[in-house]
Formats: sequence, structure tokens, C-alpha cells
Amino acid sequence: MLAVLNMDLEPVRVVLSNEVNRITVCEDRRRAQGGLYTVVSVTAPHARRDAARLTAAGAFGGSADFVGSAALGDALHLVFRYRPESLLASRESIYGVDFVHRRTMAANFLAAAAGTQLPPDAAMLLLAGRCINLGESGEVYFNYYLDFADYRPETTQPEFCRAAAAYVFDILCRDYARSAGGQIPDYPGELQAFYRKTQVGGFTSLGALLAAVRALPDAPRPPHRGLRRLWDSILALLGVMKKHSLAIFLALLVGVTILYAAYQIAIRVSAGNAEKANTTYGGMQTIGDVTLTDANE
Repeated sequence: MLAVLNMDLEPVRVVLSNEVNRITVCEDRRRAQGGLYTVVSVTAPHARRDAARLTAAGAFGGSADFVGSAALGDALHLVFRYRPESLLASRESIYGVDFVHRRTMAANFLAAAAGTQLPPDAAMLLLAGRCINLGESGEVYFNYYLDFADYRPETTQPEFCRAAAAYVFDILCRDYARSAGGQIPDYPGELQAFYRKTQVGGFTSLGALLAAVRALPDAPRPPHRGLRRLWDSILALLGVMKKHSLAIFLALLVGVTILYAAYQIAIRVSAGNAEKANTTYGGMQTIGDVTLTDANE
């Protein structure tokens, strides 16, 4: 029994236990109908200091699920509201019946992550699969199973956004990954661009990442192969030519004019050189036994 924050919290399930912390789901025995809470009890001295620093800085103050903290003995206890577990990793194939639903799921995940208002070092701990839940209508929410054994206090916002983008990419590409065998060049062009931007750290805020997800089409098409890919390339080229026909015509006209001018210059230079070569023998009719004049003259 843990008596903190005007509650008598009795563990009903252990979620995780290691040398750094222990995470349990507890019931408040002071209430007639009880009430379930997630309790993260941090015991390792270095992790306890980091967790205390986060708490003192108000890292969890923006989360509606944060109840409070209490230091008892050699442990710092962080108490959060518990929500029914419906892991996204287990339910995404049920909800994600097409790309539109997967895009919605990814957008809801990002909105939920932004809603926690956690700093990047703490938010990174929420990316563990055990924390992320998916509701019946596609809403995403978290249980704060924060394992400080994985805690990296130096994490920056761009680093967190890159990790979140990688998680989102996996959600979006689950179906394409099977058909393409995990080969990125065989994914739709929009998702290839998303992947490249993720790899170079192009997303520096959750807002930018969310906007990119919402901008994706309803049904991205993978690139065609073989003759179909060649035909698509031809059609694309024709489309460009049709769209920019005047510019292409003017460019060709200028190109032809330049080539013709160069040809004329080359002819005249060649003729000039030939004329100079001929004048070298001006007035001479023979060189030895060789006649330079026309035999009919």
C-alpha cells in the first residue's frame, strides 16, 4: 500500500520492474468504487534526480493525466491517471483498413503527443509501444509507463521529432512494406519523400510533421515497373511538354538558330583557311613533276 496524495494506492498489476524503477497499476482504496492510476516509482539515485528535476521544472504540469508526485524513502513516485489499455500495436491492423484510416491514425498520434506538452527527453519515453493506445474510433491516447532506464536527458526537440516521424512512417507504410518487401524505392513517391525528410531530420516540430501527414493523398500509388513505368515516364514528359509548349518551342528555336549560326561560322572559317592555303602557291604551275593547274586549261 502506498499512501500518497490523499490516496491509498494498492498495486493490482506490475507493468515493468528493473533496477531503475518499478511501474504499477494501482487502485485507490479510499474511494468506494476505487480508481486506477499508473505509478512510476523511481529508485535509482541518478534517475530519481532526473525525474525530480523534470517534475520541479513542471514537465508534467501540462498533462491532464498527471496527478502529482511524492518522495517517500528512497523512491520518487510519479502518479498518473490510468486509461484502459488498447495498444495501438495490437489494434492498428483492425482500424487501419486503408490508407485514409492509417493517415488519420498517424495524425491522431501526433496530436496526442503534442497534447501531452512534455519536453523532448520525457516525451521520448512515451514512444514505447506499451504506452500508446488506440480507441475504437481511431483516437490515440497514452498510459504513462515511463521507464527511466531508457531516459536520455540530452534529447533535443529535433531528435524527438525524428523519432516520432519514424514511428509515423511505420504506421503509414505498413501495407506498402508488405507489397514492396521493405524496399523504399518501391513505395509511393509521397512516402519516399516523407522518408527522406525523416532521415535528414527535416521535421523540427510536431506541428510541421502533422501538417505533412495531413497533406498526404488519400491513396498514394506505388511506382509502376517495367514497360508500365516507361509508359508513365513518357506520359509525364508529354504532360510537361504540353504544359510548357511555348517555352519549349522558343527554346528549340533559339537552339536551332545558335546551331545554324555556328555552322555558318564554321563554314566561313574553313573557307578562309582554304583560301589562305591556296594563295601559298599563287603563280606556281608545277612542283617538280606535279602539275597544279587544270589539264584542260
